[in-house]
Amino acid sequence: MRIETLPGTTNVLRFPTERRARPTLELLRMIKPDVRELLAVAETFDLAVPGTNRRDHVDAETARYIVEQYADGGATLKGALEALLEPVVATAIGACRAANDLAVDAADAQDELLRAETDGHFWIEPLRERAQALTLKTAELLIEAYTRSEEAEGVARAVRLAGRGVPWTPRNCRADEEALLALGRGA
Repeated sequence: MRIETLPGTTNVLRFPTERRARPTLELLRMIKPDVRELLAVAETFDLAVPGTNRRDHVDAETARYIVEQYADGGATLKGALEALLEPVVATAIGACRAANDLAVDAADAQDELLRAETDGHFWIEPLRERAQALTLKTAELLIEAYTRSEEAEGVARAVRLAGRGVPWTPRNCRADEEALLALGRGA
């Protein structure tokens, strides 16, 4: 187990609240893998990254499902939408935690290998194999965590639109970009 201190301190330990917090979309957004890190890791290990349109595909599927199952709307719609989103978010958070935990184990294995090489130990090959296997598995779990996070974002968008009573439309990245730029300009 690694002990983390708060940034800028040497004697204040950080308690990992994300381990105890209720699985929410906000928590997922805090702990999900950074796409830049994901692409670098995938390139390093020559791993395939799921298509960048995974979020949009899941968004469309979820919207279709909502229309088919809850066309009449009604009072149960809000609870049904929450029940639709919660397990997807919980799965994504679990995948992010698993990737993070294995990353810590892989880093420890790399440190152990480095110490053994520095000290001149003879049985280095098993340590090297273990460190490489853990590092590769970490990369695979990182991609899995990113995929699950994108799926959760897709479900969240469809659920958000249905909860507001807004008809679903495909996501338009260009319009989203222009809206953000307008917000930045104070328009």
